[in-house]
Amino acid sequence: MKTRYIIAFLLSFILSLTPGHAAVKISCSHPELCRLAQIIFTENHTNNIEFESLVKIVGDPHEFEPTTTEVKDLIKANILISGPIELNPWIKKVNYQRAKMMDIKTINVPLDDKDYSLYSSISHEPLSHFWLYPKIFCTIKSHMEEQFIKLKYLIVIPKNKTCAGEEAKIISELQSTLESLKYPIVLTHDALLPLVVSLKTSNLVVAIKGSGHHSEASPQSVKKLYDALKAPKVIWIIEEKISVPQNILAKKRSTDLTVNLDTANSEGLDYFQVLKNLNEKLKALRP
Repeated sequence: MKTRYIIAFLLSFILSLTPGHAAVKISCSHPELCRLAQIIFTENHTNNIEFESLVKIVGDPHEFEPTTTEVKDLIKANILISGPIELNPWIKKVNYQRAKMMDIKTINVPLDDKDYSLYSSISHEPLSHFWLYPKIFCTIKSHMEEQFIKLKYLIVIPKNKTCAGEEAKIISELQSTLESLKYPIVLTHDALLPLVVSLKTSNLVVAIKGSGHHSEASPQSVKKLYDALKAPKVIWIIEEKISVPQNILAKKRSTDLTVNLDTANSEGLDYFQVLKNLNEKLKALRP
């Protein structure tokens, strides 16, 4: 273990001292892809890498469309990490244009049937929020590492068990917290729905909106909301930047409990920062 860290450190150090050796710049189609790449290189003590997310998502991420300038930057980026199409439907056209160009590299980390089978969901869109799904996060991390090794940005290293350990820890903690809260849960939209359902099956879990772009509340979700409100108290998990009709939010009662959560952006290099934040806020609701 120490040997591979020493080799990685020396490789990075030698590259940084090489005259005229510029830092490798890696661009991403989503901030969470850059964050994951940075985690990988930090764990392997590899420096001389710069990361840049080429899109600035403002407002509801499901209503976001890149500007013309952003699309041009995505197409001509020297190295681009391209994530699940379900997360950014517009990236498909970008990748099509990039495939026609020589001397640029695209690192694709799509979801596949194996990823979909890890969580029960009638739609693939929620699972594209890979940073909210520990099992998917770890598989995408492995896929990204393999491609970095092929491109020689990383040396060949033994697979570590850090991700699996962090995955088991956050799942156990969230499950314990949810089991201690005996209330129905109302989600602003379904980004967290498959995860919460996989951890808590005893009480009703409702998602107002879907994760598809420009998705709206459906008659089915509104009906489930009314079913949840038959309980004397429910937990509302209100996600920032997700617009929900005011007539829906008006259903929230003074006796209900509320958690405000930013699911669209993680901070720092903590594997599951959003989920840990959610867990702490839910724990604070316990009697």
